[in-house]
Amino acid sequence: MTTAEDARDDVALVRRALEGDHQAYGDLVRRHQAAALRVAAGICGSTEEARDIVQDAFVKGHRALRSWRGDAPVRAWLLRIVANDARNAVRARSRRQRREERFGALRDEPGGDPVGDAVVDDDEGRSVLALLDRLDERDRAVLACRFVAGLSEAETAVALDVPAGTVKSRTARALARARALVTEVSR
Repeated sequence: MTTAEDARDDVALVRRALEGDHQAYGDLVRRHQAAALRVAAGICGSTEEARDIVQDAFVKGHRALRSWRGDAPVRAWLLRIVANDARNAVRARSRRQRREERFGALRDEPGGDPVGDAVVDDDEGRSVLALLDRLDERDRAVLACRFVAGLSEAETAVALDVPAGTVKSRTARALARARALVTEVSR
């Protein structure tokens, strides 16, 4: 979660970046890179793909910096770009897979690596991410933001571009579905 001081520092970095200080945007990226990687990996299920998504999202963020209006914390605004790009990547992958299946092509590559040490460095964390991978996109996104990246409900709402109440209800439903999957596996 972002403290008020962190949020003020982010705003100062944005202002400096808008004034042409390229180092300021780099500092902003470094501050939020780990959370961005966790969000992307939680949504797409692949560390390598998440790295590419985050890199592209931060480039988009830099280009769109003037569009940040200050109505949301900078961190949440950046993570919204990451989450959108990750969801788009998952949809693109799904379309590609359906197209390949339709034409009888078999994928030569494995179905995507489990999220590795760059994001989570223990077996329990990898188990959680494996569970997330079994959920649908909407559930995966909200749980990745809330519990993998550690965003507040408000930050998650901004990152996913949904109302705060929607985050609360989606979180409850996603947790219920995750519990059901855990119960199913433990039988």
